[in-house]
Amino acid sequence: MEQTKKLTLFEAASIIAGLGVGGGVMAVPYLASLNGMIPFVAIMLLAYLVSLLLHLMITEIVMRDGGEYQLVELLGKYLFPQRPALRRVFLWIFFGLIVFSFYALLAGYIAGAGEILVSLTGLPFWAGNIIFYGVAAGVVFFGLKVMGLSEKYAIAAAALILAVLSCATIAKPAAPVSLFTGGGKEMLALFGMIMFCFASFFSIPQAREGLYWRKSLLPWAVVLGLGINFCFTFVVTLMAQLASPEVTEMAIIGWGGAIGQWASLTGSIFVFLAILTSYWATSYALTTIIVERMGWGYRPSWLLATAPTLILAVSGLTGFLGFMRLAGGAIAVLVALLIIPALRTSRHTAPQGLFSTGRWGDLAGQLFIAAAYILAAIGSLIAIK
Repeated sequence: MEQTKKLTLFEAASIIAGLGVGGGVMAVPYLASLNGMIPFVAIMLLAYLVSLLLHLMITEIVMRDGGEYQLVELLGKYLFPQRPALRRVFLWIFFGLIVFSFYALLAGYIAGAGEILVSLTGLPFWAGNIIFYGVAAGVVFFGLKVMGLSEKYAIAAAALILAVLSCATIAKPAAPVSLFTGGGKEMLALFGMIMFCFASFFSIPQAREGLYWRKSLLPWAVVLGLGINFCFTFVVTLMAQLASPEVTEMAIIGWGGAIGQWASLTGSIFVFLAILTSYWATSYALTTIIVERMGWGYRPSWLLATAPTLILAVSGLTGFLGFMRLAGGAIAVLVALLIIPALRTSRHTAPQGLFSTGRWGDLAGQLFIAAAYILAAIGSLIAIK
């Protein structure tokens, strides 16, 4: 189906970045405006460091294993090495939770992109959703290499648009920015969403797959991918608050509207690209998980991974932010409960790996990561007006 799966370092990093960048661009600015810039900067830095350590722990598991498992099967292997019956039950339950979380996440991307298309063209909501689905799911249909190339060019184009919008924002009088306005509830909600923005761990096996030609590049792809997410999320949040005193839930629309009509159009293109990258990476991750768990071919698995998300989005079951926070909370709980013990087992099973987090991944770091993700899960469930 694919002539090659070889990815460059930037293509692999773009896949990792793509899994989180759409949600971050859409949801963080609004929640940050409820807290003020000082809490936002502090929480942003903390979330990045915590997330980077977790992703490097997952990289360690992947590189110690040396196989080609996706994350679901890999966790089953290391969580229940001597209990095959329990492992089978666990894998099906875990698989079901992953499918639920990813469906919610992907439906949120379709709903968000549909809102953009409706605002630009006046199309019915269902038509905007279908158009985005055709563009987004169509790329994933052709596999890893096509997706990696698409991620690379979309990330580069989004970065260029972000630079133009940032220059235009700086050139106009800045809106007043609050330094500290929120309380504990608002901070937890912000922390939960930012942690979700960095939740790219299901893309690490795909990056590993494409970097087969030089496996030592995988940790660097993780660092670069999360770094791209950090820059996009931080710059968009800062500029959205400098452009307008009122940050909308779909923040880039309000940001563009505050600068001018041309910026609204440009900002909408940026949003569309950001959501595309996330839909590509997330739906490909779900497709490969279905391939491995169900034993199906790639394209039937692709259909199962993408078609229900369109149905959910068109149904209007919940709003964009609701989808984002629902998926973020579910994923955070899974990470907190499963990644840490899997790492400990993998270190006993394969003590000599190609990469290790060293002391940062020892017991203290593991407990810190688990606590942080439990807090993130709590934050994602907090009701915010």
